[in-house]
Amino acid sequence: MTNKLQKYPAYKDSGVEWLGEIPEHWELKKLKIITTIYNGDSLNENKKAKYESQDVNHLAYISSKDIDLDTSIINYENGLRIPKNELKYKVAKSNSSLICIEGGSAGRKIAFTNQDVCLVNKLACVSAKSNINSKFIYYTLKGSLFQTQFKIAMSGMIGGVSISSINNFYVLLPPLPEQTAIASFLDRKTALIDQAIDIKQKQIELLKERRQILIHKAVTRGLNPNVKMKDSGVDWIGEVPEGWEVKRLKYVLKINNGADYKHVQSDYGFPVIGSGGQFAYASKYMYDGEVVFLGRKGTVDKPLYYFGKFWAVDTMFYAIPKNKNNVRFLYYVATTIPFKFYSTATALPSMTQSDLNNHMVSLPSIEEQDDI
Repeated sequence: MTNKLQKYPAYKDSGVEWLGEIPEHWELKKLKIITTIYNGDSLNENKKAKYESQDVNHLAYISSKDIDLDTSIINYENGLRIPKNELKYKVAKSNSSLICIEGGSAGRKIAFTNQDVCLVNKLACVSAKSNINSKFIYYTLKGSLFQTQFKIAMSGMIGGVSISSINNFYVLLPPLPEQTAIASFLDRKTALIDQAIDIKQKQIELLKERRQILIHKAVTRGLNPNVKMKDSGVDWIGEVPEGWEVKRLKYVLKINNGADYKHVQSDYGFPVIGSGGQFAYASKYMYDGEVVFLGRKGTVDKPLYYFGKFWAVDTMFYAIPKNKNNVRFLYYVATTIPFKFYSTATALPSMTQSDLNNHMVSLPSIEEQDDI
């Protein structure tokens, strides 16, 4: 099969109005005719503790969190393994497809196994029957025909699709040699795309690192490479340009708490700002002006610059400049704060006003802040 996709010589009506025509020699089958589908078993905390192991002679127990949403790669090294001599749990054989059928990743997390595994009840194993290419089935589950039916069948508060529903989904089936050729073609093409994505991601990370180095250098040493330096008097800051001051952040910014927004939430109005930016609207605004947002709980290491009217959520601080200091300069300064050093060692990272207020920063004149 060549890399060029060509039209088939003849097509026929699929018999399904929203599907339209299909290649004449292809068949429309229910998934249960060509695969066996079953979900796994749940383990309570006691059983999880019992099966904590890295023994390679045991079968990995896979849950939804062990499947990467972007790459579809399975993490087999999650520390949960079930001894083969204790196998009272369902097993997904090597060369099967796993699909998340419940929760936020339902229908989106799909993976192909390269070893036998046990699986959680929120995953379904789709195992190809004889004379069906298992990798072709995997790509079929990722295709628009299956995905459309899955979205239609989604039900319940947390979202999910039953095995009985999936069994009755329609799939398109070419002859076995064509299934194999299509699967091989997609293996090659997706591998090349994944390789390109990996290269781009590495480039992005390098650019992010370069960006942060540039910011750090500018806000700690200024724009003049030949400026005379002096000792800051703070060990971890080191030298700063002559004429710069070293101050605690509380003398530069007034840090204020956000507040719960539920009582002011509306369909339109003023932006409600969280760690990722605006995500809702409020009927009232908390402040009108130029500020730096700092995370209080959760995502604490991504300061935001904002100008205008807003409502800040209770997991955020908003900082107002003092003494005409340049807010955009202070935003760049905020990106250099060592949040990991200050963040409390809890399941949910958090920052305190006290730590932020007492953080030492080097400060040039207002004019130089404007330039930087």
